[in-house]
Amino acid sequence: MSEKNNNEKEQDVRSIPTWIRRYAQNRTLPVAVNLLVFLAAFLAIGGLSYLTAWAYVSGQRVLAAASGLVLIAFMLWWLWFSFVGAARFTRRITERLYRAEGEVSVGPAPDQVVGRVSLWVPFLFAFCILASVQLGGMGFIPIRYMQPVSAIYFVPFVCYIGSRSGTTGSPLMLLWPALYALHAILLVAGAPIYFGGSYEALNMLIPTVGYGLIAALAAHIYSRFALRRLRRLATSPETPDQSIEGGRSE
Repeated sequence: MSEKNNNEKEQDVRSIPTWIRRYAQNRTLPVAVNLLVFLAAFLAIGGLSYLTAWAYVSGQRVLAAASGLVLIAFMLWWLWFSFVGAARFTRRITERLYRAEGEVSVGPAPDQVVGRVSLWVPFLFAFCILASVQLGGMGFIPIRYMQPVSAIYFVPFVCYIGSRSGTTGSPLMLLWPALYALHAILLVAGAPIYFGGSYEALNMLIPTVGYGLIAALAAHIYSRFALRRLRRLATSPETPDQSIEGGRSE
């Protein structure tokens, strides 16, 4: 009986690095924050575009020019943020959100992970977005099938980013491209999940932002479970004291 207990204690000690890695991988609240930032940017761009068009049609040229300049400035900032500022923002928001839980790492920092991605990939992704929007505007792609068409490049792109993250990424984030692909398949199959009229924007927002939030929150919930498991192991009288603060598991 004593030998069995000793084996269980050894297994608990050996499992601590595994649970540290699982906890660190699933600290995905910054992903959820980034998605909300994207949603806010989408609404800002849409609102400014609508205001500019409305002001121009209404003959309010000063307002149209002013809102147009603000729209251009915001678009330039958004491009900078998407390719440069997002990594720094993610690092800072991670430090703020998880300040009470200390630091833990299973690999490189977010900006180093971004550096692993080939530079042509984001530009190819942006080109695919612009091309699909242009083809949709010209009538070559029916509006109803814009989301299924976008899945052709969105799903591989998200999977590629996840693969480049290596051990730093949460496997649960694969729910995002999986749900996105499933949504596309259901739309093509004729499922009644299409929004018409003034709600058409939801056909892209729900798969892009909504499914991303679901995946990020699922990973976050698992991180809470992993953290409780770690604390229980760390406070066990049979287990050596090991704090997750500053912990690192390769």
